[in-house]
Amino acid sequence: MDTAPTPVPTSSPADRAVLAGIGIFRILGGLLVLFYIIDSLASLWSLELRNPSSELRFAASMVDRIPLGALGLGLLFLHPRFIRFKVERLVLIVLAWMPLVLAGIHLLLIPISLNSAARLFLLSSYNLNLEAEEQAKKVRGVLDTTLRLSEMEQQNMVNLYNAANPNKTPIDLPAFIQNLKDEVKNQENKLNGERQAVMSRQKKTLYGSQFGYLLRSLIGITALFLLWRAIAWARKEGQKRLGQALASSGRR
Repeated sequence: MDTAPTPVPTSSPADRAVLAGIGIFRILGGLLVLFYIIDSLASLWSLELRNPSSELRFAASMVDRIPLGALGLGLLFLHPRFIRFKVERLVLIVLAWMPLVLAGIHLLLIPISLNSAARLFLLSSYNLNLEAEEQAKKVRGVLDTTLRLSEMEQQNMVNLYNAANPNKTPIDLPAFIQNLKDEVKNQENKLNGERQAVMSRQKKTLYGSQFGYLLRSLIGITALFLLWRAIAWARKEGQKRLGQALASSGRR
């Protein structure tokens, strides 16, 4: 990265101070771009494909880094200038396409992230259903065990129940079995209601975060595209036009 100012007709202290400031901004811009690339590669390294949670974390971390990359590139290409050194020109021509490449990557990440969110919700729903079914089996197990007992054993359970609840009206065996069935049904309805509530909260949280991600992605993609257009001067044709303009004005 070349921080040397472009020669201008005047060399007043004010002009030198402005050009020195622009050079400092370019150094900072290059540093931010370098950090952006390193952090992105680190996130890519930790990405677990076919793991929706990992994919969502990767997409979120990438979109959170858009301001860092855009700011770094903006500072790096802060002021149009004719690039005299061939190596620097080649590097900056490549970097001048970086905003458009990043915009395309983030555009591609949107459907991937939405798909990962849907898969994560389905997986979570499946696990919740399994857990609820296991709990329901335990509840139904009490009823099933009671129904498998002999009539005498069932009557003994009724007698124990009446003895344990002397303040209540004694019940007979059919009423005891019916109460047990009603209790099992109530427990199953309670478990189902709790499952539905948990799924509703998870869905709201997951898709709410996806809406925020989508909004930030669209803003970031738009900013990157506008930045790509603004730094057209650094690309091959832009450098050619800038060199011709400087040559015609006698400033090259």
